[in-house]
Amino acid sequence: MPIWNDFINVAIPNAGSGKWFQIINNSKQYCVEIKNEELLISRYREKHCLQYDYLDLKIIGTDYGEWGGELKVVSPDSTEIVLKKCNVKSIFEYEGNLYFLEGLEHLYLNTGYLHQLIYDGIHFSIRECLDLKECPIAFHIFNNQLYVISSVNLFTLSVENGSFKKNIIFNNFPFNAFVPNSLIVYKGNFIIGMRGGLGRIDYENIKNVQYMQLKKI
Repeated sequence: MPIWNDFINVAIPNAGSGKWFQIINNSKQYCVEIKNEELLISRYREKHCLQYDYLDLKIIGTDYGEWGGELKVVSPDSTEIVLKKCNVKSIFEYEGNLYFLEGLEHLYLNTGYLHQLIYDGIHFSIRECLDLKECPIAFHIFNNQLYVISSVNLFTLSVENGSFKKNIIFNNFPFNAFVPNSLIVYKGNFIIGMRGGLGRIDYENIKNVQYMQLKKI
């Protein structure tokens, strides 16, 4: 697996140019995550199902794009209950509460929502927290701040006066056609996994944006 130092900054090619087409047709997609406080870069493989273990339950979300998906709960005796028909992007805990992101980007559709999952020990209920108005792709929690990326934007979700608010901090990625798939914060940078390389946005100075590709040996 490559490491961060294997990547170098390259110019972002103009849309429609030969180099631009080389990237968007590149079969190599890189995914980023944090493990043991270190950056891990790996080949991205599309997942249609994710599982989140909560107490003695399994919360399972599926996402098949335009063919739909669902959010369901599986109990220890294997009983399944479907909570919602939707494309589930992420399931996570934040500030002591359980949430999930849903969304769909297909043709003219670009929708997304943040929901809270509420469990009373017997039943689940769902509370819609925010209409994101775009499909969330990935999220990352850093310094107790919730960061989310769509295909074109980087934004935060924060609680103000008891309600979630969305604040876009970077819009219209110059590399949005390279299909972003993952997001982390590492050593003062937002790092975004994508097709053909990585995106880097300075955490303190978001105007400093770079596209990174593997060094040629």
